[in-house]
Amino acid sequence: MVLRNLFRRKGRTILTLFGIAIGVAAIVALGAVASAFREGLASIVRGSEADFVVTQAGAFTAIMGSIDQAIADEVRAMPEVAAVDGMVFASAILDDGSYLFCLGLDPQGFAIRRFRILEGERLDQTSVRRGRPLLLGRQAAERLRRKVGDLLYVGQVPFRVTGLYETGSSFEDTAAVISLEDAQTLTVQPRRVTLLYVKLRDPGVADSFRARMARQFPDLSVIPTVGFIDQEYIVRVIDAMAMAVAGLAILIGGVGMTNTLFMSVFERTTEIGVLRALGWRRRQVVTMVLQESLALSLLGGIVGILLGVAAALLVRRTGGWIGSWGTQFSPDLFLRALVTVGVLGLVGGAYPAWWASRLLPVEALRYEGGVSGRISRPLPGGMPFRNLLRRRTRTSLTALGIAIGIAAMVALGSIADGTYVMFSQIWRDSQVDLIAMQANVDADFSAIDERVGSRIAAMPEVEAVAGGIFVVLSIEKMPMFILSGYHPRSFVMGHFRIVEGSPLTAPRQILVGRRAAEHMGLKVGDTLRLQETTFRVVGIYETGVAYEDIGAVVSLREAQMLAGKPRQVQMYYIKLKRPQEAALVRDRLKAAFPGVDFALTTEAERVVSDLRIMRQAVNQISFLAVFIGAVGMLNTMLMSVLERTREIGVLRALGWRPRQVLRVILQESLLLGILGGLWGTLLGVLLAVGATRMPGIAQAFAPVFRPGLFGQAAVVSLVAGVLGGLYPAWRATRMHPVEALRYE
Repeated sequence: MVLRNLFRRKGRTILTLFGIAIGVAAIVALGAVASAFREGLASIVRGSEADFVVTQAGAFTAIMGSIDQAIADEVRAMPEVAAVDGMVFASAILDDGSYLFCLGLDPQGFAIRRFRILEGERLDQTSVRRGRPLLLGRQAAERLRRKVGDLLYVGQVPFRVTGLYETGSSFEDTAAVISLEDAQTLTVQPRRVTLLYVKLRDPGVADSFRARMARQFPDLSVIPTVGFIDQEYIVRVIDAMAMAVAGLAILIGGVGMTNTLFMSVFERTTEIGVLRALGWRRRQVVTMVLQESLALSLLGGIVGILLGVAAALLVRRTGGWIGSWGTQFSPDLFLRALVTVGVLGLVGGAYPAWWASRLLPVEALRYEGGVSGRISRPLPGGMPFRNLLRRRTRTSLTALGIAIGIAAMVALGSIADGTYVMFSQIWRDSQVDLIAMQANVDADFSAIDERVGSRIAAMPEVEAVAGGIFVVLSIEKMPMFILSGYHPRSFVMGHFRIVEGSPLTAPRQILVGRRAAEHMGLKVGDTLRLQETTFRVVGIYETGVAYEDIGAVVSLREAQMLAGKPRQVQMYYIKLKRPQEAALVRDRLKAAFPGVDFALTTEAERVVSDLRIMRQAVNQISFLAVFIGAVGMLNTMLMSVLERTREIGVLRALGWRPRQVLRVILQESLLLGILGGLWGTLLGVLLAVGATRMPGIAQAFAPVFRPGLFGQAAVVSLVAGVLGGLYPAWRATRMHPVEALRYE
């Protein structure tokens, strides 16, 4: 009976299945990517045969740390240590815009042994011809369509693919392995490594080794390889982001399922009345509706798993930032998706089941479907508005589905706009005309030699140049603490308005943003310890930019030491004598420094990969949310047309033309879209404001609600309304009056 009831309306059931399936697909696809990132980080450490990894203390994530390579020699000389290997992690942007993670390892070391060569030669066996040697993961080779012997440009450096490998970790198999020396050249980090692998002579001397390291290198963290992944804060952030997006998708799908079940129960009111008259108890009615709900959700879950697997593999092949993490499917992931839709089925079916069980047999048998006596009751508005008010619950649930999608678009869009405006404000307040970052390298890994800055400053068109370093630290009261480093007398320091204390004048001094100082309870004269370095708070500043006001500023030299980038900067800010010639100067600089990417401040998204990635993620999440809402609207309008088949037949018999029927259905759909758009816009504003009030990473962002964003939300709502109503309206116009009047 359950399946028979569900497939009595195949169109409605299939559309609902589709809506649920998209939500489940989001869980599976995002879960697979997040799992690949987690397992990949774990594999980088666990698969190395090392007992411990040594990382920079206080770094937000170990893969962005920096350690002097000379320390490896000192660790190697310790009596407990059998071997030490260094590793450099880099994220490069290829010519086609895709990302490729590169692991720099010693070709003779023990950590490279886990890369099983499928074809070609190992790094230590290869004879270098044109290009530097590179091992390519099997999945990366398939995506990039490279084979042994092919040339691959990484960060404008030519590499020759000398071998293909596989480790079983999707994260590693979508990456590349190069020699430690080449990785240091690529990242402009000579004699520095991201982390150290340490293999002990005897596991029993682990405590002795850790004690010795703590005494000798207090600014380094020594982490057992087994527990490494549990200490990575970035893994928790990515897991939370994946769950939030998947939760959004499943929420919209759940609203659609509740709507569908409610419509199904409503449509079968007479049938339920008959069952009740024949002796069915309320418990039996509840069980029947819940069984339908569970069957619908589980079918949607199975379809969603298949869609999710396909979507994850597609994302991996695109080579985007997220796709470069790889994919990792597991039975736990599929089980979690099915449990989620099972719970969703119970929750989504609870209200329709309760409503059906409350029906009295006599009242249910009197029910006449969509042409009940309620139609004659005077209602405000025209026919489309009256039709929507007939089914207030259905209308509300459908509008809610659209509203959640629009809310996601408004909230995320405002935060993305706010981030861009935030950086624009920093550059505008600092009178920056051009920005410069290392070409073809992810912004977080950018490194430019200071000699480049000196040559730029010597150009006649340039008035001033300022280098900047940005370090993300994890400290006790702030898991994500953003530290900026500038020369105390550089022109960009002008926009840090000191509201208490004094500017930087000496080493080991720090300026703290107003909001960070309030959160950590700091005041002028206090001390702040960052990576075993103690700074004295000499001033509190305000810039009006959330990103800066929750962080701190130290001198460029000290930030370089904390970031492990001596004599290097992450970004250059350039102030011109004649700002109107910025485009011309940009082109000259590009020609003079091919390894550096220059851009006008209005082109920031092109060179600052973090901004570009955020914009892409916002667009994709918004599309997903609105798409699921539009499917729900299509479902609702289709049911509305079916429910009113006889009514439409009467109208056609009275002389209504097809275009009049089409217009009424489209007007209803548009009204639903407008209603959902208005709710969603209001909800999105509240969500964005509320999210940035939460402690932690969200405080770094400030939403900006530009008129264009609201216009975009309005257009999307209207388009969703048109698309959602187009097919049902067309179907209504195809009804023959006689057949429609016979419809039961």
